[in-house]
Amino acid sequence: MSEMVKLLAVDLGASSGRVMLGAYDGERISVEEIHRFANIPVKASGHLYWDVLRLFHEMKHGIRQAFREHGELLSLSVDTWGVDYGFIDRQGQLLSAPHHYRDQRMTAHRFRLEELLPPREQFKLTGNQPDLINTVYQLYADLQDRPELTAAADKLLMTPDLFHYLFSGVAAAENTIWSTGGLLDAVTGEPSAELFKRLDLPLSLIPRRVSAGTVLGSVLPDIQEELGIGPIQVIAGASHDTASAVASIPYTEKNTAAFISCGTWSLVGMETAEPVITDQSYSYGFTNESCCGGTNRLLKNLTGLWLLQETHREWAEAGEAVSYSEMVRLAETLDAAPAIIDPNDSLFSTPGAMTGRIGEYCRRTQQPVPLTKAAIIRTILDSLAQAYSRTITELETVTGRRIKTIHMVGGGIQNELLCQLTANATGREIVAGPVEASALGNMIVQLAALGKLNPAWAGELVSRSCTLATYSPMG
Repeated sequence: MSEMVKLLAVDLGASSGRVMLGAYDGERISVEEIHRFANIPVKASGHLYWDVLRLFHEMKHGIRQAFREHGELLSLSVDTWGVDYGFIDRQGQLLSAPHHYRDQRMTAHRFRLEELLPPREQFKLTGNQPDLINTVYQLYADLQDRPELTAAADKLLMTPDLFHYLFSGVAAAENTIWSTGGLLDAVTGEPSAELFKRLDLPLSLIPRRVSAGTVLGSVLPDIQEELGIGPIQVIAGASHDTASAVASIPYTEKNTAAFISCGTWSLVGMETAEPVITDQSYSYGFTNESCCGGTNRLLKNLTGLWLLQETHREWAEAGEAVSYSEMVRLAETLDAAPAIIDPNDSLFSTPGAMTGRIGEYCRRTQQPVPLTKAAIIRTILDSLAQAYSRTITELETVTGRRIKTIHMVGGGIQNELLCQLTANATGREIVAGPVEASALGNMIVQLAALGKLNPAWAGELVSRSCTLATYSPMG
C-alpha cells in the first residue's frame, strides 16, 4: 500500500462551487465534498459581475476545513467554466470585478468586431465557434468602453488562472482555459497574431503560457498563516471544467468513442488529434478546444438539464414541487414523448416559465402540446436524447469516424432514464460514469503533475475507483 496522497480540486460552476478532497492510495482515488458554496452573480450599474473575492473567501474556508479534518494536503487546482476573465494591474492588484458572460455590454460592439473579423474567418483562425460570450468579444468591448484599461491593465487572467494567481502570486495562462475564448491560433495554439492585429488588441495582456499540469508554486505564506496550513502546491491543471471532465473518461478505445458531459449544459464531442476546421464543422456549430495532453476537443454545446431544472423550479414556486426522482418516475409511465423540441432554441435560453415555452414551441411546430407533468418531463428527456443523437451523427460526418461507444459523465448521468433514452436514440452503447467527472479529472491531472500517477493509467484508475454503468440500445 502506497502512502496516502491528499489533494484538493476546487470545481467552480456558474451557480455553485465545491472544494473536493481526493485521497489516492496508489490503487484507487476517493472523492469527498468538503465545502459547497453558492456562486451568485451581482448586478450593479446595469452590468453583471462575478463576486470573485467572495468566491476566493469560500475556497479558503474549504481549504481550512479540509486541513483540519484530513491533515496534510499536497496540492490544489481550480477548474471553472470558460471565456470569462479579470484584469490585474502593474502592482498585481485586481482592477475590478470580472464581468459575467451573460453581461450585455458586447452587443453594442458586435457589428464593428464582425466587420473587422467576420465570424467564418474567426472560426478559421481560432477553431472556436464565434459567440457573443467569447473572450474576444468581451475583451474588444472592454477596451472600446474603457480605453484606459490598455494603460492600467498589466495582464488578463482567465477565471481559474485568476484564482491560481490569488493563491500563488504567479500569473500564468493555462492552455485548456485559453482555448475557449476565440483568441488562440487553431494551428499553432499560440495567440493569433492576425486576430490581435486586426482588432487592435494588446498582446502584452497575455501572461506566460503553460500547459495543463504545470506546478506554479506554493500557496502564499500569508494565506498559509491565515488558514493555519502548511505549504500546498498550486497546480494549473486542466483548468476548463470540460477539459477536466474529459480527463476522467475511462476510454477503452478512444478512436471510436464520443463523450457527453451532462449537466445544466451538455457538451457533446470527441477527441481528435488536430482541430477540425472545415466549412461543414462550422455550419454544424462545432467548436475546437484543447485537452490535457495536447489533443483537441471537437464539441458542440447543447442546452442540457437546464430545461428540467427550470421546470422543477417553476413547479416548486407554484406550490407543486416534484422531486427529481419523482420526475423520472413520472416520465417512465409513458412509452414516448408526445412531442420533440429543440433544446437549443432561443425560446429556452433564459430563466422563466419553461412549461409555457414548451407549449409555445409545440404549437409553433404543429405538435401536440404536453399537458401533464409526465408528458412535459418525457418531452424534455426524449428531446435531449434526440439532440444528442443528431450531434453524434454530425460528429461522424465531420470526422469520418464511426462512433461505437458514448461515454456520459457528470451529474446528469444520475438520471438513468436519460442514459437509457440516449442509448436508444443513438443506437450506441452508453458507458455512464464518473459522476464527479470534473473534480476527478482535476485530481488526475494534479497527480500526474506531481509524478504520482502515469497519465496512461488514468482510465484504469477511474474504472477501479468509480461505479460505471452500461446501457445498451433497446427497442
